[in-house]
Amino acid sequence: MIIPQIHDIDKITFPNPEEIRLKNNIPLFGFNGTQNDIIRLDLIFNSGRWTEPARLVAESTSKLFKSGTAALSSFQLNEQIDSYGSTIKATAGYNTFNVSLYCMNRFLEPSLQLLKTCLTEITFPEHELELLQKNAIAKLKVSQEKNDYLADVAFKKTVFGETHPYGYETNEETIRNITQALLQQFYKQDLQPNNCTVFIAGKYGDTELQLIDKYLGEWTQEQGIKNTENNGFQVVKSDRKNIRITKEKSVQASIIIGKEFFNKHHEDYASFVLLNTIFGGYFGSRLMSNIREEKGLTYGIHSGLSTLKHSGVFSIQTDTNLENLDVCLREIYLEMERLQNELIPLKEITLARNYLLGKFLGRTDGPFNQIEVFKSYFVENLTINKFEDFVETIKQTDALSLQGLAQKYLQKDTMYEVVAG
Repeated sequence: MIIPQIHDIDKITFPNPEEIRLKNNIPLFGFNGTQNDIIRLDLIFNSGRWTEPARLVAESTSKLFKSGTAALSSFQLNEQIDSYGSTIKATAGYNTFNVSLYCMNRFLEPSLQLLKTCLTEITFPEHELELLQKNAIAKLKVSQEKNDYLADVAFKKTVFGETHPYGYETNEETIRNITQALLQQFYKQDLQPNNCTVFIAGKYGDTELQLIDKYLGEWTQEQGIKNTENNGFQVVKSDRKNIRITKEKSVQASIIIGKEFFNKHHEDYASFVLLNTIFGGYFGSRLMSNIREEKGLTYGIHSGLSTLKHSGVFSIQTDTNLENLDVCLREIYLEMERLQNELIPLKEITLARNYLLGKFLGRTDGPFNQIEVFKSYFVENLTINKFEDFVETIKQTDALSLQGLAQKYLQKDTMYEVVAG
């Protein structure tokens, strides 16, 4: 048996997708190359919380995306989809509404027919909405008993403000205020061809592209309907830096420390990703080594940078016993100070860098991974060339640069601290 040599990752190249235009001018980006006859089709709409007419309408529309038409009940529609072994699902994000189709190549045409039905004929029956509301309220009551949920809600509201799409809180009143008319308004306004981009991954050729053009390319824009993105939302940060949510009989506390941050457009993004990896971004990080491994204060702790279209969030999250709360908080801030005051050893940087480069390399492996990465960059209005730029920046960032980033961004007095428990 010959053991392959271990070597450094030299260069990571991200392939450019095939790009075509459907008959109705919808752009389509494709990554081809699987051995199996499987296709994944994603439709991304410039939508989500940022464009909804009322709170939770985007999310509710996604959950009722297969709720029935004038001719088909929800059960009948889902039964037809299942009969082909296909999957159609919808999800709503902060800035996007996503519709995905997974199917075998031989069932692409009937699956596209059903997808077109979901895009154009859903009526949002009242009984389906009532069931959704009932289940959502029951789920909310369960979530409100959990410390991590309470901390997450309070943190987002603290960072962005309770009226911002990134920060508003779900409550029973919000759920009950969702109406059939609001769902239909969002559905008609946002799920239109002029607001859509299509992504395809898997094994496809001219036949599959012609079918997509037949069903999606002939999808017509409704007259007088125009989606508009609201750019008037203002971030209203809390004046309080320390938020405490006391929960009776709780023996544990959920901690979130962080702040509003930048997204992938920022010049420091790639270097900060490396710094965060060392700080709390993987199992070998300093937070894990100190707070979990050495002191046994938690089962797990991590820090991360979540990037959004209009912003970003940096946060540190963990759970610990109430009796260890003060020690845990102290050690988190101590690790921040160490990064500010001491140069990180080259061995530690190399380990974290290799971990990141391995993750970046994995994201180029196969069309399904490629389409996920490409979509994330597309949503944030970045060209995929930035992927390779980020890789090169991570390879070149040194200890002095990382210390400077820690001094600039990991200051305790800039952070919000939320504790629930």
